[in-house]
Amino acid sequence: MKLSGRHINTELGSYENLVRQYNHQVFSFISKKIQNEEDALDVLQNVFMHLWIYKKSLDSTNSANIIFTTCRDKIAEFYRASKKQPLAENIFSDFADTSFDDLKSVEKKDRLLTELEKSIVLIIPPLRRKIFKMHKLEGITQEKIALELDIPKSTVKYHILEAMTFLKNHHKTVN
Repeated sequence: MKLSGRHINTELGSYENLVRQYNHQVFSFISKKIQNEEDALDVLQNVFMHLWIYKKSLDSTNSANIIFTTCRDKIAEFYRASKKQPLAENIFSDFADTSFDDLKSVEKKDRLLTELEKSIVLIIPPLRRKIFKMHKLEGITQEKIALELDIPKSTVKYHILEAMTFLKNHHKTVN
């Protein structure tokens, strides 16, 4: 089947009209998803190249749906492609980038945690401390703690609540 020159010009003209009509909207849509302008322009170009290839599928009734579906697909392709490359390139730079301030912050947190543990030992009564450790650190249920220590479940619940309240209040005063 041979196309006449007139048919090709009509097809080209309708595609150009489509590009003019949707160019700004498509670029805005892509720019919201991709912050870098150069990358957004690349994706925009890929969208319109795809639409050129499948221009026969476009008609006035479904063109907007096809265009924005193509946008979503090309944005997804961009992110799939870009996530593979930077991950391999930057894998070691993330681990090696530790500053002196970060180390000081970790040391301060460790010191505060040690102080908190000491204050728990000194301030929280032994039974409450034992119940709290069993429940929060060892993961034992309140029912099992009550059975093991031969105390009511409500007492276990009370001691856990009191220990948590103390820790929250103590944490506020430390910071």
